[in-house]
Amino acid sequence: MRIIDISRPIDDETEPWEGDVPFTWRATARLVEGSLFEATCFTMSAHLGTHVDAPSHVLPAGRSIGDVSLAAFVGPARVVDLPGRGEVGPDSLPPRSIGVRRVLFRTRGRSFLAPLAAVRLAERGTILVGTDALSVDTQDAEDLPVHRTLLARGVMVLENLNLEGVEAGDYGLVALPLAFRDLDASPVRAILIKTE
Repeated sequence: MRIIDISRPIDDETEPWEGDVPFTWRATARLVEGSLFEATCFTMSAHLGTHVDAPSHVLPAGRSIGDVSLAAFVGPARVVDLPGRGEVGPDSLPPRSIGVRRVLFRTRGRSFLAPLAAVRLAERGTILVGTDALSVDTQDAEDLPVHRTLLARGVMVLENLNLEGVEAGDYGLVALPLAFRDLDASPVRAILIKTE
């Protein structure tokens, strides 16, 4: 069995989405009965690094990350290269991405899903869409239409994956959000599992 970490490291250099909260941390070590205990605290956006978006991120009545089912984040997944440049419509989706429960798109920053492509994936049984981009929407998208399309149909969104060097194909995926009760997103440590 081979484990492939597809999470992006988080440190002081990690760029947040424009206007979002960057990562900062400080030591909070303390002396207790003559022994020093190391501890740290940190501040960051819940959308920094590799993360999952909850429906409440874009839907006023949507569930928070603490209320979503974990089933979408564990199980068989397929890494698929999204073709070309620019918007990929429903008829341009790679055939290997259709009918897959969990699909992780390698875009290399060149391509992105059209809202109708997101509808097609949801209609064909997809329960999680992942991307190596910062977002399933373009950075200048005004109303986050792909987020809304997926999350309104019960399809979870996993963003900012590190798929560089990962071969297209089938894997096991584990990308569990933390148990934040009320947040609209959560960082994850995402891994792919390949059985040799």
